[in-house]
Amino acid sequence: MRGIVVAGAAAAAAGAVALAPRARGATWEEWFTKMAESWAGVPSGPLGWVSTHWVMPRLHGPIYPLMAEALDLRPEDELLEVACGSGVFLTRHAAHVGYVAGLDLSDLQIDLARGRLAERISAGTAEIVKGDAGELPWEAERFSVVTCMGSMEAFPEPSRALAEMFRVLRPSGRAVLEMGWRVPEGTASHQAFGGMWIWNEADARRLVEDAGFDDVSVSYDDVRGEWNGPIGLFHRLTTLEGMRTVRGSKAL
Repeated sequence: MRGIVVAGAAAAAAGAVALAPRARGATWEEWFTKMAESWAGVPSGPLGWVSTHWVMPRLHGPIYPLMAEALDLRPEDELLEVACGSGVFLTRHAAHVGYVAGLDLSDLQIDLARGRLAERISAGTAEIVKGDAGELPWEAERFSVVTCMGSMEAFPEPSRALAEMFRVLRPSGRAVLEMGWRVPEGTASHQAFGGMWIWNEADARRLVEDAGFDDVSVSYDDVRGEWNGPIGLFHRLTTLEGMRTVRGSKAL
């Protein structure tokens, strides 16, 4: 039954999307940008419901263990995940961490994340906040670890978001960020697909260093082929090899 409900919602959303440009008099570029925003940027409406409940947890699923390994989270850590989505990573890979916080702009994502972390929120060991990555609602040096995955490329001002992550990180704290995928040598950093950032390695490193982080390093993990079903086929056809992970620290 759940599969039928999801399929029905997806079909209804697809029908609405197909008619959107004609009904609203928008250009195809404007329509695509709006669709991408409601689907993956700040999920909302029917497309956002399908994305948050079904697509995103599966799409990002293979990324989470790799990020958990890179973060090397400890019980004494206090972790902030910027653009936490529906809270899947915090629930599955940070249950042993002393305190976790998540921030997202989507009401759909916030509601799901609060539901997943309800017990921890009640116990005072977690919080989920609606807010902007460019203006984090925490005091300076609040967290020992900061992470962001699957979202940096969508931030309109990534340098501002990175500066905020640096601000709320404690001295000797660490940041682990997923910043897109490996691109062919010679690729210039640019925006595409409705404003998504595509960085080459040098520019990704420079962004993190300019925010104030020390000991910045870049590594790549090949996650192609780890998805199953339609999501796996989509990624095998469209993604570049090598998820880019950027690490940095804050000096004492």
